[in-house]
Amino acid sequence: MSARFRLLASTLLFGASFAAAKAKTDAAGRLIFVAGDVTVESRGAGRLAKSGETLADGDSISTGEKATAVVELADGSRLKLRESGRLALKLPGPREPSTEILLSLGSVFAKVAKQLHGAEFRVRTPSAVAAVRGTQFFTAYGREHGKARDLWVCVNEGAVEVETKTSKAPVRVPAGKGVLIKSGLDTTKPQAYDWTKKLNWNMDPAGGDVSDKTNLDAAYSDLLDQDYR
Repeated sequence: MSARFRLLASTLLFGASFAAAKAKTDAAGRLIFVAGDVTVESRGAGRLAKSGETLADGDSISTGEKATAVVELADGSRLKLRESGRLALKLPGPREPSTEILLSLGSVFAKVAKQLHGAEFRVRTPSAVAAVRGTQFFTAYGREHGKARDLWVCVNEGAVEVETKTSKAPVRVPAGKGVLIKSGLDTTKPQAYDWTKKLNWNMDPAGGDVSDKTNLDAAYSDLLDQDYR
């Protein structure tokens, strides 16, 4: 059984709905910024990514060392994939109105647009699911802890409710704080981690540097070395 956590936002960033955008285009989104070794895999075929190219339902994006990719989805939401990461896009359909991002490795910033009634914006990892309705947050998945992998979540705007299969009740994470889900099971008490203040939340290339150079190795030591329960 997978751990599950739910993110509910109190701040809505964009007003466009995915359904309205989908009526105008079949694209899942487009790459608005590419730096370093970034590849796109579409229907089993890989290619070097180019800024400005469109992405289709099911496409996956991978970043190499010191690489960054920023994606703008059809509803106005934005994703920023850090180095050594991989994610795939899944569009809403007739039976499933929600947008889903499949994060299999690495870390991603998300700035989520307002979703239609009944729809969610999900970030799914092999061990957890994040259901979002408009917020700005950071998710890092892939750091090995024993035989499993840890998941970190911190919130810049909005509020987050985190729930795993071992939780007795959801844990609310407000803006400015974060949690560590160890091995996809145990959730730490929300805290204002010092390292999250160094994260570069900018996803607009016209607004300045978008690359995030935060030392996540040091951040991981900060998470494990201190008692956040």
